[in-house]
Amino acid sequence: MRRVIFWLLVLGLTGTTALYAGNTKRDIRVSPEWITGVLETPKTANPWMVVEVSWGKGDKYAEGHIPGAIHINTDEIEYDEFNSRTETAAGKLGRSTTPEQDLAKGLTPDSTLPKNYWNLYPDRYLLPALAHMGITRTSRVIVYSHDITAAARLSWALLYAGIDDLRILDGGLASWKEAGYPVSTTPQPRTPAQSFGSEKALHPEYLANIATVRGVVLEKRRDAVMVDIRTRDEYEGKAAPYSYIPTKGRIKGALWGEAGDGPWTMESYTGKEGRLKEPADVAAMWKSHGITGTKAPYFYCGTAWRSSLAFLYAWMLGWEGAKNFDSSWYAWSMGPDAAQNPME
Repeated sequence: MRRVIFWLLVLGLTGTTALYAGNTKRDIRVSPEWITGVLETPKTANPWMVVEVSWGKGDKYAEGHIPGAIHINTDEIEYDEFNSRTETAAGKLGRSTTPEQDLAKGLTPDSTLPKNYWNLYPDRYLLPALAHMGITRTSRVIVYSHDITAAARLSWALLYAGIDDLRILDGGLASWKEAGYPVSTTPQPRTPAQSFGSEKALHPEYLANIATVRGVVLEKRRDAVMVDIRTRDEYEGKAAPYSYIPTKGRIKGALWGEAGDGPWTMESYTGKEGRLKEPADVAAMWKSHGITGTKAPYFYCGTAWRSSLAFLYAWMLGWEGAKNFDSSWYAWSMGPDAAQNPME
């Protein structure tokens, strides 16, 4: 009888995702109650891990986080510049990672890397970095952040790497507190794995590079369309996204997929109290701009944070061929081959 009750509880918790999901093929949004439920079930061989993600060393994490959650700094998975620690002042390194986090990638204090325009690290560095966090290809990961684009960025990177069981806490830590659950100020130590379990990302099809995008634009492919996830002013060339990206304009032929009123806001995708909108509502918004999924959407923004959230929606809707253009407007308009990249 106890076994029957246990499995009913497990099935009930699993079904919570489906109830929360709405009419989508795969919905990764979960509630604080769902997280509490899976964390309180008897320990399994592959327990869920909870991750708070943000840029930098985690000041807000130190102020209070979900008990048991580790912190991930987005600089561990992407970079713009990677200068030598031994020859560069701390403020000029181009990253906020620790020497230990660099060494997990096989990068020493003397190492330098080519400019990367905030793309993900190449697989040879990215996958060991995930393993250092305790994440392997079979991990089950729950992600949350104070800024939904940070959670989206890491979630897309994890899907690209090969994580199959991924969830996002809808509403972030605010929803956790609102539900009355406690927070902890004690840092959760990591349990590094020996390896990620693969030497290459298992879903490279989720990422578009400059060469692929150039082909879409120049060849005017009928099976794909570029979708701009920035403000209206950025899309129309009236404003530049960030101080370090002064270029204005958009990728030629791109449709506008909306975002928010500012470069870090996503009101078109989030509703009250930061809750993510229903995928069906996002699909309806996209349809008003001619984005229907009949052509594979290749999303981009300034540096592929906002577009990561758009990708997750297309992925949840089951739109085949959806990609996140990792280089986005930054490298497209300012990279070494920018002159070859059609803009308007």
